[in-house]
Amino acid sequence: MKPRVVIEVEPRKELGKNASRRLRRQGKIPGVVYGGGREPVGIEVDPRPVEAVLQSKQGVNTLIQLKLAGRELRRLVMIREAQRHPVTDRLIHADFRRVEMDQPVTVEVPIELEGVPTGVKNEGGLVEFVTRSVEIRALPGNIPEALRADISGLHVGQHLDAGDLPLPEGVELLAPPTETIVTVVGKAAAEEEAAAEEEAAAEGAAAEGAGGEESSSESGS
Repeated sequence: MKPRVVIEVEPRKELGKNASRRLRRQGKIPGVVYGGGREPVGIEVDPRPVEAVLQSKQGVNTLIQLKLAGRELRRLVMIREAQRHPVTDRLIHADFRRVEMDQPVTVEVPIELEGVPTGVKNEGGLVEFVTRSVEIRALPGNIPEALRADISGLHVGQHLDAGDLPLPEGVELLAPPTETIVTVVGKAAAEEEAAAEEEAAAEGAAAEGAGGEESSSESGS
């Protein structure tokens, strides 16, 4: 059994935007617990333990035991969604989904790469990430912190695909096996790609500037 985190919550006493604002002024955030064939339940919670879970290695895949009015709820939950303030980046809302330990769930897990590719050490190449996580399916207690792969044998021009990732027992890969995770590219190719991206960004900025000037001219005429 994986370790779990206990978070104390209270039932929502009021609903609506104004009530949510008052709640945040009191140092708490609103949330919802749903799923598992039961009705959604509105809760209020201290954002600090929720933030601690989000910043942990397991992140949103952490198993959480909610404690409501001093009583532990039977079903464990996982964070389904965390909303943040667009300016301050502080948590403003959290959704939790109920999970059953004997029923698999679909989640994203990060990828951790080990080793330095031969193409980097001996061939002047660079490692280029295409994606840093993949979708898997597993029982809640079997969700790994990360999928790890050794890329030390990769040469320039070679890549690691999702299907190459070693999977722990009880974990099913849902991402396409041919999805590229990381590739080792020649330095010249990497520099050309970076230059092309910079040029595209500059062209986009210039186009936006021209559009803004045109709008100003039209509004002034």
